[in-house]
Amino acid sequence: MKCPICGSQQFYLKDADDEYETYDFQLDNGRPVFLGEPRELQPDTESFCRRCSWHGRWEELCPR
Repeated sequence: MKCPICGSQQFYLKDADDEYETYDFQLDNGRPVFLGEPRELQPDTESFCRRCSWHGRWEELCPR
């Protein structure tokens, strides 16, 4: 499980109420490990790659 464009495992989410607030996480065996307070990821949660321009739904990144 990695970015489909660049292969990175570093991602972030944007806060729904404040687009400038982000939550960093990395993938460890297909599971998100947040650097701060854990967040819940829903299949439609938009995730952003830290290394390139890829962004998409969580289910695209880690299908179950």
